[in-house]
Amino acid sequence: MKKIYFLLSFSILFFSCSEDVGREINTELTKEASQFFQFSEAMWETNYLGNISYQDYFRISSAELPGCPTIIRSLNSRIVQLDYSNPLECEKENKTPRNGKIILDFTLSNSPTPTWSLTFENYTYEGIKIQGFKQFKSLTSNENEEFFENVTVELDGNLGFSSKGTLKHSVSRSSFRPFGLSSRGRIEGKNPVGRDFSLVITESKEQLFSCYRDGWELPQTGKESWIVSRGATSSLEYKVSFQASSDCNPVVISTLPDGRTLQLNP
Repeated sequence: MKKIYFLLSFSILFFSCSEDVGREINTELTKEASQFFQFSEAMWETNYLGNISYQDYFRISSAELPGCPTIIRSLNSRIVQLDYSNPLECEKENKTPRNGKIILDFTLSNSPTPTWSLTFENYTYEGIKIQGFKQFKSLTSNENEEFFENVTVELDGNLGFSSKGTLKHSVSRSSFRPFGLSSRGRIEGKNPVGRDFSLVITESKEQLFSCYRDGWELPQTGKESWIVSRGATSSLEYKVSFQASSDCNPVVISTLPDGRTLQLNP
């Protein structure tokens, strides 16, 4: 009788522990996916700003940019500052808090090999701190290449990503004004717990300037993969799709490494 009682107690303990372990793993995957989504969104939200030309910043008003920053233009230095600490009053469908400055240096944008940079100065997006700078190079009249090293993204709780990457952007225009942005590329780095990761855009992320103008910074369509190291020889992959909705706020679905799906937005 004691033997049967022992086996029964052991079985209950075993299944209880298994359930706890399973719950812990599932929580880790969903939490990791949410962190990567925040990182992806933070890295993406200034893409339009980096691909708008120096001339565009003289055609575009503050009210046409998310956050309605004060735009400080310098004719002598070809430097444009977007001051989110001193925004202008304007109405947006989607209001996301921003603070600090973004500085665009177009000094070399009219050279034979046009280049320019985007620098984050005490910049936060929805409470997420972004530091570093990105460089851009013109490939053709409507194609740009972006590359950066050591751009950091700090989430709540001091959870930090460090990253480097190379992206290619295609800007479509209507009446000489930006209309749409299409992007592909790859970002690599370390996640908040020090694991190596890569973010690969597997299907071009497409965004409309009309949506961006109203404060919607996410792409309307596209796919990407988040691949996270789990040691020297293994990794996990999160597959993510951005799906257009009836408005400018896309549905974002992640397929977790264990096959489950998780809706990340809206």
